[in-house]
Amino acid sequence: MTRAARPTALHEGVATLAEAAADFAAARHSPPWLQKLRRSGIAAFERLGFPSTYDEEWRFTNLAPLARSPFSLLPDDVTLAERTAAFELEARLGTIGFSASEPRLSFVNGRLLRRSPGDLTAGVLFECMKDVLATSPERVERALVARAAERDHSEHFFGSLGDAFLDEGVVLHVPANTSVTEPLFILHVSTPAGRAGAPSMVHTRNLFTFEENSSATVIEAYFGAGAPSFTNARTEVDLGRNARLHHIKLQLEGPEAFHVGHLSVAHAVGATSASHVFSFGGRLVRNEIAMDLAGEGAGTELYGLFCANSGQHVDCHTLIDHVSPRANSVELYKGVLDGTGRGVFDGKIVVRPGAVRTDARQTNRNLILSDSALVDSKPQLEIHNNDVRCSHGSTTGRLDADAVFYLRSRGLSPEAARALLTYAFGSELIEKVGSADVRAFLEGHLRAWLPANLAAPENR
Repeated sequence: MTRAARPTALHEGVATLAEAAADFAAARHSPPWLQKLRRSGIAAFERLGFPSTYDEEWRFTNLAPLARSPFSLLPDDVTLAERTAAFELEARLGTIGFSASEPRLSFVNGRLLRRSPGDLTAGVLFECMKDVLATSPERVERALVARAAERDHSEHFFGSLGDAFLDEGVVLHVPANTSVTEPLFILHVSTPAGRAGAPSMVHTRNLFTFEENSSATVIEAYFGAGAPSFTNARTEVDLGRNARLHHIKLQLEGPEAFHVGHLSVAHAVGATSASHVFSFGGRLVRNEIAMDLAGEGAGTELYGLFCANSGQHVDCHTLIDHVSPRANSVELYKGVLDGTGRGVFDGKIVVRPGAVRTDARQTNRNLILSDSALVDSKPQLEIHNNDVRCSHGSTTGRLDADAVFYLRSRGLSPEAARALLTYAFGSELIEKVGSADVRAFLEGHLRAWLPANLAAPENR
């Protein structure tokens, strides 16, 4: 099916967004290169249109509900109601909430709420995108224009949409031979806007640059209440020679939220990265990871846990591109599905002809807790040379009946036995997180998720 023949709802959604993007660009006084980038973004997503289930990369995820929803940008000012609701939600984060001392940037409905520099290492730039565009746009011009040029030759609808609405996000620059010891925290809170009108949409762009021998841990958290919202979040990273990134994403938005997130990391020689994605909330969620191992001896680790209950759809798409020799990758994603929850894992590893001595391992495991839950798993290996060690596998099933019986024989109720086994299944991913505070928060969140979503088999 051609894009021109696609469902009417998708076309109408594109037209509405194009009009909003044109109004947004006209209202912003920006450098010519930025205005050109926005206009190119508008033209690109008008040309591409919303992906449909006829696209191979989207065949398990129907975007019609998103296209039909009347989302709009909010004015630049933050209301008192938004501010109050944001602080109340942030307080629920406990030890990683607003009382924490690490450097952080907090946003509410896409607008900067507050900046806490903490004890930031000298020379490190950790600032909101809007301020950088206003005061020193030359620091990001080359990277943003280059990324947009790459999208001109691809099928990235949401990337082009982000270009059209480019305004806010985070710019991080870590100088050479610099190690940032404290985690850098980026918090996005979605709250009821407190204004009459349509639900809010947010398009945020993060641009991270790590110079040679630098390192940092970055935590992105998306938290929300029950209000409908749409978040289009992109994080683009360039890792210099022997640079190191630990990236943690917490996706905990409300049950009416739409979230499309994309992380891309370009690795130079010897650069390494680790990505941890935890997805618990949202009506329709898409988490994309793209790792480009262009430098010899580069490495990446991808870990993900997604939990979905009735009314939730979580789509995890990963791509690891082994371009150069002696690069390593490890990937482990797990899904827990209950009620009528729907999950997708689509992971692809590509090994190029020159990428000899590649070591790549990919695993997807899914746990189904109800007769109505469903997960689609599509692990893929595309190998173009013989000097490699690669493996991939996927398993989907229910809790082990013998293990449940054993725990019940030790005095646990059916509910407690099933909850304990489910927690053990998910906690393997949590244990891989380096931050003790984040681990404690995730452990509590996973425990809180279990009682409300787990029933004894005989009660089904």
